[in-house]
Amino acid sequence: MKSIVRILLLVIIAGGVSSCEKIKNLFDIDVDTVIEGDLFIEVDEIQQLKAAPVYGFDESVTVQVLNDDLYEYENEIQDFKVSGVTVEVTSVSSDTLKLLAGTYFSVSNANHTVTWTVTNDWPIMEGTTLDLNDAGVFDEVEAILDELLPFTLTAVGTCNEAGAVIGLRLGIETTVTVNPS
Repeated sequence: MKSIVRILLLVIIAGGVSSCEKIKNLFDIDVDTVIEGDLFIEVDEIQQLKAAPVYGFDESVTVQVLNDDLYEYENEIQDFKVSGVTVEVTSVSSDTLKLLAGTYFSVSNANHTVTWTVTNDWPIMEGTTLDLNDAGVFDEVEAILDELLPFTLTAVGTCNEAGAVIGLRLGIETTVTVNPS
């Protein structure tokens, strides 16, 4: 009889503990947002040594994780769930400009680095986008965001025109779980 009472008591305690966690999760709020960073590339005037004219660039910008949608939840953020990463051309100095194969974009902080490489020449015009959707690296992007520290967006590569100026906007589409309780 005592063992039945103990078992029932353990079941009640276990149910109560798991119920508390479920009740706490009732207060979770999902905030859909896009964490953005603008990068301006100025292509070197000097031609690199290759058979075809190729001009290099290496530019970086620091991006804040907390945007206007997230500042009020700064101390209540539980998790980031990334659903997409996109680079959009916001401005370009020439209609015939191409980022050449091998150009790469990276998002990094002191603990994590995620890199996407352009595998084919990418003709760019204002408004065009490059989806960096590779679900295999979304976990690393989420780890960068989870740290709530500024991260670095970098573009390194080559293009077909000297002196080109390119404006790019990185957008990380994410659902942020916050718990204000």
